[in-house]
Amino acid sequence: MSERLKDKTVLVTGSTRGIGRSIAEHFASEGASVAVTGRTEGRGRKVVDRIRAAGGEAEFFSLDVTSEDSIRAVVDAVVARFGGLSTLVNNAAPTDAVAGTIKPLHEYDTAEWERIMTGTLTGNVFWASKYAWPHLARSEGASILNISSGQSLSGFKGFAAYGAAKAGVNSLTRTLAVEGSPDGIRANCILVGRVVASKGDSGHHTGGGRLTRIGNPMDIAYAATWLVSDEAEFATGSMVTVDGGFSINGDAVSDAESLAAQPV
Repeated sequence: MSERLKDKTVLVTGSTRGIGRSIAEHFASEGASVAVTGRTEGRGRKVVDRIRAAGGEAEFFSLDVTSEDSIRAVVDAVVARFGGLSTLVNNAAPTDAVAGTIKPLHEYDTAEWERIMTGTLTGNVFWASKYAWPHLARSEGASILNISSGQSLSGFKGFAAYGAAKAGVNSLTRTLAVEGSPDGIRANCILVGRVVASKGDSGHHTGGGRLTRIGNPMDIAYAATWLVSDEAEFATGSMVTVDGGFSINGDAVSDAESLAAQPV
């Protein structure tokens, strides 16, 4: 096993599947102790089993990022289990709610809007960072990594709440970087493009606005590893785009409809 993240204790929200799972498993392979979190215990325990089978250290914690009490309790439990917390990865998002509300802004009801905002921004970044902060401030090489989306930069039809929430994630990243500096806490953000978990849908091909290929979760995990490692100690307040060139390609708008299948 590599030791790029040796001595780091990491909490990854939404890490029972997809990008979060890949981040958790890769971080563990790099020497970190990982708190795997999510609402589905069965999936979470399978992630922990894979990490342990590979020689890593991990524990599952049931977490609902729409509940402030749940976030507070899980942060406390993680610190009690591992003896501290050095890295927070805010990855969770209410993908089911997003996929179920692809419609114009004026057709949203308040409950739909607030569910997406809470799951993406209020709970996943504000509450998680708030309760992790005192523990991060006591750790060497502490950092917060927020997982955002290219939808935060463009006006994708039907994704008003999600795009606004992710734009808020970007803004909070910069604020956290400034406010974290006195406490030795870095904060960075990855802007994700189209990522799918199926190998059959992520081959090396171009098209649909991408300059390379459709992404897979490990593309994000590799970037995340560098950003939370001590190798990136000079990087804070950064918006790192990992999207296969989608955001710089003038033809990218042609791929907007495909995002409805899997928001990123």
